[in-house]
Amino acid sequence: MLPVITIIRMRRIPPPLLLGYAPFVRNLIIVFLFLTGCRSASPDLILAGGRIFTADDARPWAEALAVRGERIVAVGDDASVRALAGPSTRVVELAGRLVVPGINDAHVHEPGSLESQSLDVAPNATVEALFAAVAEGVQKHPDGTLLRAGIPIVHNDDPRLTRDRLDAIAPRHPVILGTLGGHSSLHNSLALQYRGVGEDAKDSQGGWYGRDAGGRLNGWVYEHAQWASDRALMQKRPDDVFAGELRSFANDAMRYGITSVQTMAILDPAQVKRVAASFELPLRIRWIDFRVESVDDAPRGPIKYILDGTPIERSAATRSDYADRPGHRGRMNYTDDDLRRIITAAAKTDAPLLLHVVGDRALEQVFTLMRATPANWPAKRVRIEHGEMIGSFAEEAKELGVILVQNPSHFMIGDVLRSRVQPGDLASYQAFRSIAERGIPIAIGTDGPLNPWLNVMFATMHPANPSEALTREQAVIAYTRGSAFAEFAEKEKGTLAPGMLADLAVLSQDVFSVAPPELPKTQSVLTMIGGKIVWEQR
Repeated sequence: MLPVITIIRMRRIPPPLLLGYAPFVRNLIIVFLFLTGCRSASPDLILAGGRIFTADDARPWAEALAVRGERIVAVGDDASVRALAGPSTRVVELAGRLVVPGINDAHVHEPGSLESQSLDVAPNATVEALFAAVAEGVQKHPDGTLLRAGIPIVHNDDPRLTRDRLDAIAPRHPVILGTLGGHSSLHNSLALQYRGVGEDAKDSQGGWYGRDAGGRLNGWVYEHAQWASDRALMQKRPDDVFAGELRSFANDAMRYGITSVQTMAILDPAQVKRVAASFELPLRIRWIDFRVESVDDAPRGPIKYILDGTPIERSAATRSDYADRPGHRGRMNYTDDDLRRIITAAAKTDAPLLLHVVGDRALEQVFTLMRATPANWPAKRVRIEHGEMIGSFAEEAKELGVILVQNPSHFMIGDVLRSRVQPGDLASYQAFRSIAERGIPIAIGTDGPLNPWLNVMFATMHPANPSEALTREQAVIAYTRGSAFAEFAEKEKGTLAPGMLADLAVLSQDVFSVAPPELPKTQSVLTMIGGKIVWEQR
């Protein structure tokens, strides 16, 4: 016999029957069908005695739920759901713990990096401390070892950060120092050779090289020039290396209660799919082609284009000058014609389109072209990844049906924003709550540290603009139901309701009541994907 809710949904009993008399009528239907011959379809597992946040507007809260196979068959009060148990049903006593839908990270970058040694550099380190870390790495690691470190954000423009200075410290080790935004990096001479970048290197579509006054490469590599090189270098690594990184990534994700990720694949998409298919991986992964080369006129899958950079490097394309650099307004990575081809292809194909857009000039160009290109744009759910300045275009964003995929960890660069962004633009910058309250769909992705509860803390505090903070319920919904909607999967996951996939997490603490600084300590004590327990704290 089919699960109860499948029968209900197939017959399309109108919502008032279930909602107007819920929970009594719904529970009565479930118990009646169960008692009149449904014992062969008794649940495999019941979670009972807890607080269940369903992210379902029809019934936001419950006490228990039942799972059969890969799907939820009942959600309701404790007594009614327990009554469904059969002889072989496993009952998990929640003891008051909180259950949430499985977290769906809508914007993450898959594991995988260049074979290198990471150097320990504090976020607030001085430039001299950064150089000292490089010198220490030179002493510790054999000649030829690639050394990597991050540049503290306040020192991105420090004139001491030069190719020549790195050459003097590390004459026999390639060294790459990356910016926090990930859109540029400084190389010494051996690192340029490691990338295959010669002194006569030419700028490419969306990527370029820094040069000194005499035209010589100064070691800085920007945007697509960096990512295309990364992809080429990482493709040379054995599949088993990436497979090990992928397993570790999945295990870390499931310990946090993450059940789905949508990854922007810097690796070649064919490679990651091949590796992922070579072993069983319970984590649900949606692979998205991170386009680092040419525009595709006939895309066959979800594809992401990076249209501009970030305010960290002052490469986000803005309509006003950067406050701390008069005359500079960032830059677009694609020509107007390329962007027109991207929008036209999206209008003519079914391939989902994701656009990394930060600056208001880039957003203006996207929305202008979308309005000029006939298409049922709301049905296509074009995703604006980051969209830091989308607050200025809220009405257009709603009309065109775009989805904002935001990364709350970006809110931590408030000091940089205040120095870079014109005061008149700050009010609509990262307008998280305003966008949500206008009914524009929001999804959340980390784009950084994997811990979703760290990002929930950022989203609900919004250090850069507290008036635009979300409530915790809004944040969790964006991280679950919102992320599912962003991948056209809202009928399968993102809420805990009968008929939905049993993707969920039992949390170590109540994320709706703990103090904000405690949120990042949250872990999952039990993570379920498709009705299977894939992580259980012992």
